Amino acid sequence: MMDLIQPYIGIAVKLVTGMIGILAFLRITGKAQMGQLTPLDTVSAFVIGALVGGVLYNPDMSVGHLLFALAVWTAFNMLVRFAMRSARLRHFIKGESVFLVKNGVINFKNFKRNSLEMEQFRLLLRQKGIFSMFDVEDVLFEANGAVTVLSPGETSNSFLLVNNGEIIESSLDQCNRSQAWVLRTIKRNGFKSPADLFCMEWTPHKGFYFVTYEGNVKRGVEEIDADEIELDNAQV
Repeated sequence: MMDLIQPYIGIAVKLVTGMIGILAFLRITGKAQMGQLTPLDTVSAFVIGALVGGVLYNPDMSVGHLLFALAVWTAFNMLVRFAMRSARLRHFIKGESVFLVKNGVINFKNFKRNSLEMEQFRLLLRQKGIFSMFDVEDVLFEANGAVTVLSPGETSNSFLLVNNGEIIESSLDQCNRSQAWVLRTIKRNGFKSPADLFCMEWTPHKGFYFVTYEGNVKRGVEEIDADEIELDNAQV
């Protein structure tokens, strides 16, 4: 009797162990994975599914093998996330948000770069309740495949200018600002360099939002015009 039940008990133990291991993986790597899928998260989902499925139906693989495989993959995943502190690696792994439409004009270069067809784009717009290009001013294609739509007459979104101590070049392109403008703004608000900041956000006509690595928050309301920087440089 036990000989008949033993295989099923083994499968049940592996299944429960796998579920606990996946939950532990999500807790260690961060809850954000459950809300937003990036390319790294998608690969992780495939690998974890293959690990659990392979061990579950392979009698030669024990629970110990499953735990070891999950531990190795979790450690590798954390190593990759640590390496993503580098702006170049973060851009390569996670991608970046790009404008598909800016000021009502379609950016064909970004369409081709993301292998996006017009019908797919229209489907994304319909999911947002938009059925005509006349109702679109700006469309931002997010790293997870979603779109953020700005209709005509709405105020512009905020821009993340600094992330993890580094200036985000793509954000500067989107808001038509320079590194000199960002650095001047940072110093005028009492910080030495971007390395002092966990993040810096700019909302046009409202101001700046700074967060340090210590968790301190500061709101800066003074905006510095690019012409002011050129004038100061000329005086020097």
